[in-house]
Amino acid sequence: MGEYILAHDLGTSGNKATLYDFEGRLKGSMGCSYDTHFKEEGWAEQDPEDWWKAVCENNRRLLEGLDKNQVAGMAFSGQMMGCVVVDRAGKPLRPAIIWADQRSQEQEKHIREKIDEQEFYRIVGHKISASYSIEKLMWIRDNEPEVFQNTYKMLQPKDYIICRLTGEFLTEYTDASGANCLDLNRLEWSGRILDIAGIDQDKLPRLCPSTHVAGEITETMAEICGLAPGTPVIMGGGDGVCAAVGA
Repeated sequence: MGEYILAHDLGTSGNKATLYDFEGRLKGSMGCSYDTHFKEEGWAEQDPEDWWKAVCENNRRLLEGLDKNQVAGMAFSGQMMGCVVVDRAGKPLRPAIIWADQRSQEQEKHIREKIDEQEFYRIVGHKISASYSIEKLMWIRDNEPEVFQNTYKMLQPKDYIICRLTGEFLTEYTDASGANCLDLNRLEWSGRILDIAGIDQDKLPRLCPSTHVAGEITETMAEICGLAPGTPVIMGGGDGVCAAVGA
């Protein structure tokens, strides 16, 4: 068994990575920035490939001079309320729409007309807002129908990286809460909200706890990202929730 935990925070401005031993001592930390693209007023997009390159670069720099097998597992936190639409192979079909994007005002209005805001809040714990993921996915359906038709799953940013590492299409409860369609009382996707949004639940990933081991790094991905094949990948959580736990 390895002796280090590798943790990544896939933030808005860049990826931060740290390596800790089991006693909580910091072995090393690295950062790698990437760009946000504002193509139109109210839009905010990022290229998932930039996230991937940042994760791989930080891995290589952090583990320089170390045996890769010393890494016992890899875990994530990440920016929330995003929308990364991928096909069945896990390939992004368009740039990621991130939390800061406000283009889906009409979709927000549609939900607001169909449900009382207090009822909505009791289900998902959030207000109805263009900031959240389900409204962004509705925008893609309404404005980019071909992309939506080819969408297998909508993922959160860190969950896209986990999918690329393991081949699994998953999200955990903290990041799912930022999708604005998670029933917090039942910890399942809300049929009521999805019906109002007009989104099929099949477009959403399987839910699991933050402690869930998503899978192991595949041999192909291990060579690319600088880790040993079979390294466990743990889901982790959304950055806001992780920050609250840390505080």
